[in-house]
Amino acid sequence: MFLTNVLLILAMIFFFVLPITDARTARMKLSVVSSLGVLLAVSVVVPRLLH
Repeated sequence: MFLTNVLLILAMIFFFVLPITDARTARMKLSVVSSLGVLLAVSVVVPRLLH
């Protein structure tokens, strides 16, 4: 669980520091970072609800 969360955070940081060159890149960056953020939130909350 811890490793999964760390990998998600590292992926978010990677996409967060990519340079924005045009609007298409900005949309891609926003969608990837928000998707990874939702995935991170779900991976933190769901195991706590199951116990």
